[in-house]
Amino acid sequence: MTLDRPHFPLHALLAVALLSALPVRFPAAAPNDSDVRLEVSGLRDAKGRVGCLLFATGDGFPGDHAKAHAEKQAVIEAGRATCVFADVPTGTYAAIVWHDENVNGKMDKNFMGIPQEGYSASNDVRPAFSAPGFKESSFAVKAGTVTRMSIRMGY
Repeated sequence: MTLDRPHFPLHALLAVALLSALPVRFPAAAPNDSDVRLEVSGLRDAKGRVGCLLFATGDGFPGDHAKAHAEKQAVIEAGRATCVFADVPTGTYAAIVWHDENVNGKMDKNFMGIPQEGYSASNDVRPAFSAPGFKESSFAVKAGTVTRMSIRMGY
């Protein structure tokens, strides 16, 4: 009994060998060109900076810096400051801003946990007796857009 060899034309084998040696390039993912601009007004003075935290989930909102999607600081000019977050993926976010008057990178609180510096959340959420919640502070970021959020600082 003899085994038959498969018959492949030599030029077909050569073509397969050459094609498999070519580098394969996949198109790069399109950069996300969505930005979030937090435009903060109502600052009582120009001392310090404005701190801004952007959260993609309610986990850690509003004050856990380690769980924030991104963090920025902005210079205060004429009672206003703007934090810009570039290349933000599409989704639902919430932001917290605070007037970091002593530039220590955190919102100062008294012994009872009450903020001693001005703060507010996106959608101008600032409950009187509790921290702002993610759901009521949330907003949508759509692909290819600049999402502008005006936030008035509260003291």
